[in-house]
Amino acid sequence: MPETESASSGSPRAAIVTGGARGIGRSVVERLIDADHHVLVIDVNEKGVASLADLERDRPGTVTAVLGSTLDRPLVEQAVGDLVARCGRLDAVVNNAGLTLPATFLDQTDDDWDRIVDSNLKGAFVVSQVAARHMVERGGGAFVHVSSVSAHGVRTGPPAYAAAKAGIEGLSRLMAVQLGEHGIRVNSVVVGTTATPWLLGRKSDDELDAMRATTLLGRLADPEDIAAAIAFLVSDDARHITGQLLSVSGGQWLA
Repeated sequence: MPETESASSGSPRAAIVTGGARGIGRSVVERLIDADHHVLVIDVNEKGVASLADLERDRPGTVTAVLGSTLDRPLVEQAVGDLVARCGRLDAVVNNAGLTLPATFLDQTDDDWDRIVDSNLKGAFVVSQVAARHMVERGGGAFVHVSSVSAHGVRTGPPAYAAAKAGIEGLSRLMAVQLGEHGIRVNSVVVGTTATPWLLGRKSDDELDAMRATTLLGRLADPEDIAAAIAFLVSDDARHITGQLLSVSGGQWLA
């Protein structure tokens, strides 16, 4: 929303975080709640979505969790419409949902390519288009897309994931150009290797040490590091920032 409305309105801001039930997304949800947002979470992880009930119980009225895919346009339209009806506004969208599957360029399958690109890129398009239509009606808002250093050739991994994240950055810039006249800002965060519970539970100490060595700072990002950058980009402190990539990688793409 424009700064004047944000400052004058007594109602909590409204935000959407896709893939917000675990890891980076969960940290973003908690950070935005701390910044006086009511947060809609759309996530396919059943256990993660159920765990958000604890957060709602501890902090009533702060989170709405919807179990489902960002590729399900009717579900997204219903969930976003309900959020706007409840809050009377839509201030921020964080497109964090996505998956990756191990593969090299030579063994990437067509089916896995489609799953990875759809979950990371098409899902972000669906949510962004639905949300942007509400933002245009209300005269402003902010998007943050979660990209990856993989889009910049920094580390090996499935080509579909690198391509999808490069596509996210292109989508983000195009949205910034086409939506700026409506007071809508669009940026991306480029995430490096992050010490999520998922990663820490699957890598040995030696593997984690090798990952730390790929950063200039000699450590992995915490999910809270990513959440802090995203919270800044959707805040009024970033009101004149749009069309940008913010790397939160500890210098990983320079190391």
